[in-house]
Amino acid sequence: MILDLHIHTTISGDSTIEHENLVQLARGAGLEGICITEHGREKSRIANMLACRYDFPVFGGMEVSTDLGDFLIFGVNYCPRNISKAKELKAFVEQEGGVMIAAHPFRSSFLRSARYPKPTVDEGCLYKFTQQVDAMEVCNGWSTGEEVLFASKVSKKLRMGGTGGSDAHVPWQVGCCVTIFERNIGYEAELVAELKRGAFQGEDRRTPEVKRDPMHWFSDCWTEKK
Repeated sequence: MILDLHIHTTISGDSTIEHENLVQLARGAGLEGICITEHGREKSRIANMLACRYDFPVFGGMEVSTDLGDFLIFGVNYCPRNISKAKELKAFVEQEGGVMIAAHPFRSSFLRSARYPKPTVDEGCLYKFTQQVDAMEVCNGWSTGEEVLFASKVSKKLRMGGTGGSDAHVPWQVGCCVTIFERNIGYEAELVAELKRGAFQGEDRRTPEVKRDPMHWFSDCWTEKK
């Protein structure tokens, strides 16, 4: 089953994707399900409504910021606002029976000035966030191909599942990076179970131009599709 695990709508405040168009976009991208992961501390409130209205799997999650970066959370309705540390967030998510995925985990390292050397795979395996998550997002729609390759190598060395998500903030991004599950998923509890089981893989479906420079999403060849 092909899912995009990381999508934002206008509700996030920094996306131009209208939720009314989301299922149509997903079907057009060949997806079999999607996850709405708005920035904040609450699970998407519109996911279930869209799933019922369009008879299409739409799951609700959230993207939570911590001291060790951003994390995708599934299987939890909310996260307390007084939690700012990844370790505390992990404890809460485990208590609630949810799952925690590192979102674009090496972005800060790959955005640094050329004066600073990029981490080695062995160094990447020692990043503190790796001790707090069930999986890491190896394929992200805003990552360079180099970053995706690096994250894939780290996840493989750690024997940790690697997911894919578009991190879509503009309509034509939906489905550019996906997670392919071995089993079909119909309910949120099944999504959480399959993420914990680890029987999935991330896939980067972007064009070579976007892989070289993710800002290519805003070039004329894409924006003219509005």
